[in-house]
Amino acid sequence: MTGAVSRAMGTLYRAYRPRILFTYALTLLENLFNLLYPFATGQAIDGLLGGSYAGLALFGGIWLAHSVTGVVRQRFDTRTFTRLYGEVAERVVLGQARRGLPTSQIVARSALSREFVDFFERDVPLIIGALVGFVGSLGMLFGYDALTGLACLALLLPALWVSRHFARRAVTLNRGLNDELEREVDVLSRPGEGPVRDHYRRLALWRVRLSDTEAANWGLLELFLIALAGFVIVRAVRLPGAEPGTIYAMIAYLWTYLDSLAGVPTLG
Repeated sequence: MTGAVSRAMGTLYRAYRPRILFTYALTLLENLFNLLYPFATGQAIDGLLGGSYAGLALFGGIWLAHSVTGVVRQRFDTRTFTRLYGEVAERVVLGQARRGLPTSQIVARSALSREFVDFFERDVPLIIGALVGFVGSLGMLFGYDALTGLACLALLLPALWVSRHFARRAVTLNRGLNDELEREVDVLSRPGEGPVRDHYRRLALWRVRLSDTEAANWGLLELFLIALAGFVIVRAVRLPGAEPGTIYAMIAYLWTYLDSLAGVPTLG
């Protein structure tokens, strides 16, 4: 099913590549402006406390630039990907119709075309945003204080270990769940009170085990995050000559960094 859609998508992607890359460039710029908000807010706070409006002007300028970029990006990417989907779906539908395939298959492949385009329109920008948030916030924290940046970077080691340990456990549990699901047709083809009850109890047990594993993973990671947050807050307050705006910015970048960890595949 994916062959015809993939070929049509590949051909049209090459034709639309400049427009798609321009859309991603706008997405990157939008995320970079978003990354600057804590810095600009800190500058505005410190400036106003010292009687200067320069920081507030910087904050307003970044916000305005971010808004303009966002408006342009939204208008441009909607037009780009809507046209791309239209052409992909047209090629797929007409090609399959000429081959005499049934309407149900043509509709299914048209829907698959939408999924392909959605990946480029929605998923890729989300990946860009996660990377900018992760790398950018870590870089800003290093800029404010090297020790804080190193502490955040060091968090990756236990976080990766915990996630990989629980990922292996989840694979085993998913295998058991899938094996039980594969038995469902046999169980339901010869329904009996005992076998049906036991089957659904086993399904529930596998799902509970999976949920418990995810909860344990999340809870253990939270302990490391709590320790890191406590360290960064104390460190920010005790930095020599630290001003309120600087303290705010460091804590804001810490939250951005912690939130962005969910976008890292090995941690998600």
